[in-house]
Amino acid sequence: MTRILTALMLLFPLWAWAAPNQVTLFPDSAQVEEVSAVTPEAGEAGLSACTLILPGQADPASLRFGRLAGSGTIADLNWKTRREQNQSAIEPLNSRLEELKAERSEVLSELEGVRGRMAFWKAQTLPAEKTVAALRELAGEMAKALREDSARAQSLETRLEELNTKIAWVEKEIADAVGQGRTVWEVRVLVAGPAPRELSYAYTLRDCGWTPLYRLEASPARKNIDFSWQAKVWQRSGQDWSDVRLFLATMQPQIQAEPSSLPPWEIGPLRVFRKAMAGAPMMAMRADAANEEMFTAAPPEPVQVRHSTYAAWDMGKKSVPAGDTRIFEIERDAWPVNFTHLIRPSLDSKAFVQARAEFTEPKELPPGTAFFFIDGAMVDQRQFSFSGRDATMFFGLDPLVTCTTVLKDKKTGEKGLFKQKQTFLRQWTMTVHNAADRPAQVRIEEPRPLPRDERINLELTAKPEPLKEDDPEILAWNSTIAAGAEMTISLDLKLDAPEDLSIDPGWRW
Repeated sequence: MTRILTALMLLFPLWAWAAPNQVTLFPDSAQVEEVSAVTPEAGEAGLSACTLILPGQADPASLRFGRLAGSGTIADLNWKTRREQNQSAIEPLNSRLEELKAERSEVLSELEGVRGRMAFWKAQTLPAEKTVAALRELAGEMAKALREDSARAQSLETRLEELNTKIAWVEKEIADAVGQGRTVWEVRVLVAGPAPRELSYAYTLRDCGWTPLYRLEASPARKNIDFSWQAKVWQRSGQDWSDVRLFLATMQPQIQAEPSSLPPWEIGPLRVFRKAMAGAPMMAMRADAANEEMFTAAPPEPVQVRHSTYAAWDMGKKSVPAGDTRIFEIERDAWPVNFTHLIRPSLDSKAFVQARAEFTEPKELPPGTAFFFIDGAMVDQRQFSFSGRDATMFFGLDPLVTCTTVLKDKKTGEKGLFKQKQTFLRQWTMTVHNAADRPAQVRIEEPRPLPRDERINLELTAKPEPLKEDDPEILAWNSTIAAGAEMTISLDLKLDAPEDLSIDPGWRW
């Protein structure tokens, strides 16, 4: 097997990959920056040629080069794909194969020793000059030794079969790894001017990315939320990223060098299609790595870096093995918040714990999975994102705060001398109960009845009066209810309309 591997390595020599020195991870791709030492060769037309090896997931159109030393310039690029041995997969398999073979040699040596002792005992003859008692004792010793050696030999033979099976499987895996390999880009770079000794370049890479993981634990007694933000990072480039400068970007930047053409504005008869028309294809987006700034010093903690259209977090020097998933911490903070119990009696009697946070600086939290806790108990797991200076979050129900709605009166009739009017009357109360051992801040919201015809006359009376809200479609009350106390709101609604006008009193009726 070793000879086969050596022959294959000679047939397909390994190319040295450049090690990334900076990576900007987006949610579903990465921008990789590398510096590669090259050995120029004489190319056509007096140009020098250098060869770079890039992962098969690299986007050829995204490759950008830094400034060359001296007056050298990139004259042309040629791309082609080929298969390369996956050394990261072969090396551990070879190590495992050596361990199994070493163990097999030890088992074989011990087995040969046991078989030799058994052959020795079987070849012995009982001397005639010994007494009967001595002969019986010697025969017993021989039988005992043969039984022990026989049992040990069976155990070693079983272990030997297991090792041979494992060795066969590992050899098959090595052969598969050597035969399959992986696809890489072989980039031939033609340079005009002085031949370079190293090239700096950047490209976009697929099959990698990151996703946020959030934890928000509410503590109403302390009036804050303990917030933590982690990043789940992965990459499948086939190459380990060791000690690279890692940035986590909130979104892929959109690059458009030219404006779109204005389509004609055509007005004509409406055409009706029996089947839905197919949507226009989406424009492909790719990252431009040419203007990305290079850094060398690593900060002790993640630092936010603002760009024109997105934010990135400088994670410092990190290592991300190929095919592995790593969790990195981005931020921990305690958010001061105001807690309120939000109740919408027209929907149900439940009180939802609402937290509102305000920040001095704008925050941008990309979409990710969030775990919500209140006083140490998990209440929900859902998608979470945020952008701006203030946020409203919900942390489940408070069973100790409830609302009871009682319908006092509900009538429909006619009035007027000739019964030319139709009337509607509704009276109801909403009572909020606080069974907790501490005061509760509550907010009650009800839909405001809105007339959609100028012939409808509407009169609404509420005690206490609702707040002056910016939203004209809701009625709202804010109150602090003492421990064990309750609050009652009374509402009277009257409306009339012409008899010949069909009235839909709405879902709340």
